[in-house]
Amino acid sequence: MKDKTPTSMMTQHPDASTYISIQEEPKEAIFSLTPAPDGLGLEEAMVDFEGKLTPYQQTSQIVLGLIGKGILPGKEVFVTPRIPSGVEEGVFRQLMALMSVVESNYHAWKQSNIYAIKEIILPMCRGSEEILAVRERVIDVIELAHKEFGLSKDRNLIKVIPLIETIPQILDVYTIFKDYLNGCREKGLKTERLRFMLGLSDLALTYGMVAAALSNKIAIADGYRLQKELGVEMAPILGGGTLPFRGYFTLENIDNVMEDYRGVRTLTIQSAMRYDHGYDKTRKLAEILKERLPSSRPLDFDDDFRSTLINIIGIFVKHYLTCFYDVSDVVCRISDLIPGQRDRLARKSDVGYARDFPHPLELADLLTDKTLADEVRKSYKKGGGELPRAISYTAALYSIGLPPEIIGVGRGLNEVEKRYGKKILNQFLECYVGLKSSLAFACRFVHLANAAEFLPPQVISLVEDDLRLIEKYLGIKWYEKTKQDKFYDTILETMKPMLKQVIGVEGEPIVSDEGLEFNLVNEWVLKLGKMRGSLG
Repeated sequence: MKDKTPTSMMTQHPDASTYISIQEEPKEAIFSLTPAPDGLGLEEAMVDFEGKLTPYQQTSQIVLGLIGKGILPGKEVFVTPRIPSGVEEGVFRQLMALMSVVESNYHAWKQSNIYAIKEIILPMCRGSEEILAVRERVIDVIELAHKEFGLSKDRNLIKVIPLIETIPQILDVYTIFKDYLNGCREKGLKTERLRFMLGLSDLALTYGMVAAALSNKIAIADGYRLQKELGVEMAPILGGGTLPFRGYFTLENIDNVMEDYRGVRTLTIQSAMRYDHGYDKTRKLAEILKERLPSSRPLDFDDDFRSTLINIIGIFVKHYLTCFYDVSDVVCRISDLIPGQRDRLARKSDVGYARDFPHPLELADLLTDKTLADEVRKSYKKGGGELPRAISYTAALYSIGLPPEIIGVGRGLNEVEKRYGKKILNQFLECYVGLKSSLAFACRFVHLANAAEFLPPQVISLVEDDLRLIEKYLGIKWYEKTKQDKFYDTILETMKPMLKQVIGVEGEPIVSDEGLEFNLVNEWVLKLGKMRGSLG
């Protein structure tokens, strides 16, 4: 029997104003997967081992808890671990996560004669060889489980969901997945369906919101092109949060999301949706996804428009990076103050890792507009350091009055029109229907006078251009604010002198995390996050 494709995936992202400990996470997952009204009615839970201190018993706790409530994991709902990247975090951590899957399946089989976990998510995939290598590792673990515990030796028992979240790989999913599926067939592995996951957050962090959105749209369309060619069912998962920079997956914006990413079969429901937007809205969102995602007609771009979209990505990346490099130092310092709302590995440690700086040279090689390609190459700056995670980066910029959604967008719109004409600009705006609502939300939280106390004058000048051009092209007046938005600005201004002191904008930074100043900044950052509906 064909496996059901879940439409909603609960995640353990630290993007909410609420702290959830690892001890609370099993109960959280069970509640999320319990049908409404007793639970949230979500259909899948990601148990996250990537960069996180998740205990290896957590998958078993969730699986057994569900079975105890009469809910069958692997049939009615799904528990899907995201294992560590063997490249970034090491094969040992990856193997330990895989062994947790074995333990869960062993307990589930003993209790209910079912295999509870049938898929694992492999993050930060860069090519078909990496996915095939992990598939082989999974087969080794299956064989070990058969030998030691008598579990099934079916090599197809646990499948890999590749997660692609970098340029140019996300623009090359057609080749990556084609090579992977052909490799599976050569090894005698079943390939009737491929669930693959796309990420918005890391792309937005390194290349800007518009580049992230367009890249994911292209990847979805390319996946379905491969479905037609190979006859393999494609079931894309899209990962994103509630702030526009990370996807704008909210009840209020769901129509735009479903139009912009048509063909997606599963959307993530991250922590901010559940805790900052609330359980009632989450239940309603889950019902909408259950009803509408399975029949969503996939995106489809012809070769000419696909090429045009990649060139447009190049334009927006170029303008985003003119500010990105100049804000990164301050943003990294503020990011270290953002409260950690889950128990994660340290950003810098023997087993932790940080996000890489952008690599626009790889993107430039994909552009058909050679003049633009040269300009994108010139936007590259060598060196740099380590970046924070996307959630902390987003929270840091919001906490000084510069929502990252704004950066480079106005100038990008202006250049698309000047370089390619109004017709292409209109085609782009028709293709990206959620752009206006995303910017309208972000503009409510702009406070440039406050941001100017932290960032170089050239950045403020460029963002002023962005805001002026956003008003010209989309009619969004960032300076018109509600009473609630003005109160938000008041908190920014109140926090400003303390934040400057803590990060060392003027004088030596306060390094202790036990002082009054540090604690006050933490409280204000959380308050601001709650007001906008997500920490980052």
